[in-house]
Amino acid sequence: MTGHPIELTFETEVPVPPARLFEALTDARHLAHWFCDRAVSDPRPDGELVLAWDGPFSTREPLRGRWTIVISPVACAYRGGHSGYPDGDAGDVAFELQAVPAGTRLRTRHTMPGRPEYEPFADRYRAAWPRALARLVAYMAPDPNI
Repeated sequence: MTGHPIELTFETEVPVPPARLFEALTDARHLAHWFCDRAVSDPRPDGELVLAWDGPFSTREPLRGRWTIVISPVACAYRGGHSGYPDGDAGDVAFELQAVPAGTRLRTRHTMPGRPEYEPFADRYRAAWPRALARLVAYMAPDPNI
């Protein structure tokens, strides 16, 4: 039985212009500084995305996905997963960027299938996304010329 999708939404203000933030969200060398330990990214529609974590509580299998939306500097999204998720599907992650006087307002939306087996993943992401977004802000803040 499938219910309504599980949607987690977070809003963050980042003190850099949208074009710089967009690069940090899509470029492998930046992703490896704030989001994961290693990344491969070809930021174009249907371009490859591989995100890998090396920490003690990380899965050994990287998240493999594809960029579904790449509209610089206003929006990007990907879909991916690995065998640790039901049906290998971690869902969709979308980023929307809006210029504001202090930099960029970033809306992050992670959508997963509305099935009971996804609830433990949603609980983990409810805690993990705010930590990741705080790392993004810290990564961008020291040098807004990134």
